[in-house]
Amino acid sequence: MRFIAIGAWAVLAAAGCAGGDEPPVADTAAAVAQAEAPTAAAPGAAAPAGERARGLPAGAIRVERAIIPDATGFEAPIAASTLFLPSGWQARGGVLWGQQFMCTNGYNFDWSAASPDGSRSVHVLPQARWEANNYNAPASSPGCRLAHYANVRQYLDSLLQGWRPGARTLGFRRRGDIEQELAQVNRATPTAMGEMRTWVEAGEITFAYHEQGGERRGSLAAAVIFSLMRTNAGGGMPVMDALTGFALPAWGATASAEHFDPGFFEAIRRSIKANPQWESRIAGHNAAIGRVALEESRKRSEAITRSNAEIAQIRDEAWKASQESADRRVREFGEVIRGVETYDDPNAAGGQVALSGHYDNAWRLDDGSYVLTNDPSFDPWRALGVEGNRLEVTR
Repeated sequence: MRFIAIGAWAVLAAAGCAGGDEPPVADTAAAVAQAEAPTAAAPGAAAPAGERARGLPAGAIRVERAIIPDATGFEAPIAASTLFLPSGWQARGGVLWGQQFMCTNGYNFDWSAASPDGSRSVHVLPQARWEANNYNAPASSPGCRLAHYANVRQYLDSLLQGWRPGARTLGFRRRGDIEQELAQVNRATPTAMGEMRTWVEAGEITFAYHEQGGERRGSLAAAVIFSLMRTNAGGGMPVMDALTGFALPAWGATASAEHFDPGFFEAIRRSIKANPQWESRIAGHNAAIGRVALEESRKRSEAITRSNAEIAQIRDEAWKASQESADRRVREFGEVIRGVETYDDPNAAGGQVALSGHYDNAWRLDDGSYVLTNDPSFDPWRALGVEGNRLEVTR
């Protein structure tokens, strides 16, 4: 699940709706605060999860598994996706359901995670759908709106002001890497009196804003699937254009000015993987939209919130589903595209785990977290007071 599982969401969005280069993932030494040392502990004892400990090599990062939950969409809570977050970060939100989201098939996304001190955060912002035409017709779908975002830049500018009012845009670039991942939606189909054309645009803006008297920086990236129905009846009649835009869930990141590192946040985004079970369920939901009564959607939107304990119970199952490996050749191609590396991990589901490919060494610690580092001499017990094993790249 990448816009986040971006390819999967694009297919689902298209069903429900009936160029810059890829950025480098920079060394994160400037943005990743060095962990502080734990108090002395007996050999073999693990430091508490999320405890900041001294000793991590420069540029290293300690990460833990997390989920983006869908707590109310189906008969039981389910993870929409899984990802790696730095140890100690706290997440909130997930997939939301309600009548206010009828234009996006009854559900939407609102999820975020932040460092313990609040200096850095990442966000999955809601998807959106809008329509425009040149013949003054109202919106064709319940809950949808008319808007005139003709390209991804216009949409991002509007989204930013709704999310961070008064923010100053510092720069914009097309995200050709994301557009390439969504290239399967690009097509043109002739009709009896014109054509139907669909294409994708992806972009990213950087911005600055003030919060609580301090300067903060951020980035906001989105992909929009545009569909244009052009009708030319001839006989001197004007050409009729109907444009629909569907913006996939956007990816936002913010940090204090001194801690803003685009590569750090991009590495988190790339770690997000779709839960195949949720993909299957949401695809079935989208396919059934045209067949079920409005009351059925209302029931779904009125489902009560499940407890945090229930959500926690699905964490391991969701991760197991997301870690199932495909054919080696397909896997290796996907690693190159996503910037990850697959390691042998006998303690992980399927015996393998996919981590950022921008580090030379990966360790699994006995508390279940991972450390990624370019320091070949890293020793987890000496640095963190936790035993661990160096992982080998899957061959």
